[in-house]
Amino acid sequence: MINKIYIPTLGRSHNQITFDNMTPSVKQITRLVVQPKEQHLYSNYPIIVLPENDIGITATRKFIWHYAKGQRYFVMDDDVKMACRKPWHNGDKTKRIMTQKDWDICLSTTNTWMDDGISWGGFRTGGLPPTTKEYIDNSGTAEVFFFDGNQLPNVDDLDWELSTAEDISLSLQLLSKGYHNRVWDRFVYLSDFVGTEGGCLDMGRNLKMINDNHAKLIKKFPDYVSYNGEKEMMGGIFNKIKVQYKKAYLDSQKSKSSLETFMN
Repeated sequence: MINKIYIPTLGRSHNQITFDNMTPSVKQITRLVVQPKEQHLYSNYPIIVLPENDIGITATRKFIWHYAKGQRYFVMDDDVKMACRKPWHNGDKTKRIMTQKDWDICLSTTNTWMDDGISWGGFRTGGLPPTTKEYIDNSGTAEVFFFDGNQLPNVDDLDWELSTAEDISLSLQLLSKGYHNRVWDRFVYLSDFVGTEGGCLDMGRNLKMINDNHAKLIKKFPDYVSYNGEKEMMGGIFNKIKVQYKKAYLDSQKSKSSLETFMN
């Protein structure tokens, strides 16, 4: 069963948006992942302490991946709210914060998916219009992930290089390796809190770093990532990208089929 939720956090001991909007039952299985220098600030929260300070979000995700090997778990950003579309199936854009009943459905169904071989996935952003389905297969996700550590690669079999867009990199690595995912659309995350003090801003995330990592993504995944225009952001020009998640998975299956044909 899914029995843990991990929330990496930095500089936000006074403003735990994700944790504070959870139900009491869900809080009981949740752990904040904090740096040693901030450990004393989280005495009222259940925590796991990282081995060292200032390692960045990518190294933190790598730590969780290794720490939770063999578990079924969620990883969530610390500045999102979990919501349910109401109703999710008829195009209504309204949402409500997830109730305990919503969480029970979400965790139970996700666990069933894992039993059926779905090794990872997450939530769509509530900023996108709803689909006509509860979920989408082999799609992109960010900020809220679930993983079955029993079905996924070992930590050293993945690349943990990028300091931003690490969620895109991880998603494309898994999909291109043939790891089928499933992304909830009945349940979504709300992240209207960009620029909130703390988090990756405290680790020096800036526009140049974001654009540089987008360029690295394009170089690493030229078949699946491309430039998609520009926009003004953070006092400069932000290079947007287009990511073809489903194509990454479909290509992995073509390669698998070709190999099987060759072997036979």
